[in-house]
Amino acid sequence: MEILTWKQEGFTARKYTVSGNNGLVGRLDFKGWTSFDADFSSERINLAFRRQGWLEHEVTISFKGEVVGMSKTSGFGKTTTTLVTGERFALESKAFGSSRALVDAAGNTVINFDPSNFGGTKGNIAIHSEIPELTKLLLVATGLYFKTLADSQAAVMVAVFTPIFLQIIR
Repeated sequence: MEILTWKQEGFTARKYTVSGNNGLVGRLDFKGWTSFDADFSSERINLAFRRQGWLEHEVTISFKGEVVGMSKTSGFGKTTTTLVTGERFALESKAFGSSRALVDAAGNTVINFDPSNFGGTKGNIAIHSEIPELTKLLLVATGLYFKTLADSQAAVMVAVFTPIFLQIIR
């Protein structure tokens, strides 16, 4: 099992670094505070994540201008990613949990994303399977991207529904 770490650059920043034993592995940078378009860059691979839709999202994952994967996320948080190779992965989480796991089509955990602090600004990435280097980087970037997307959606849901809930219980 390989362990990487991810860290958000500041509590309000939308920039993340991924590091391993040998230093920096890559960076995930969102295009702006409200945008869910992002780029992942490393020595070996540069990926672009482009999202369409609001409640149900379709995200294209591109490498050198070519689509290498497509992800679909429902309004209820179920995310599946299909690579051009035909491989499929699902991002899973437990109810009210902040950990996320990428699982393959057979249900085997490939990568876990676990926050290591309460604020969720850093954490560990555990890679459970032997996978090619470029696929590993693609899955790490994809998992971190969707973990961030899910955390942001949860924050919006809390912000929207808390006042409604408070009005109901009054």
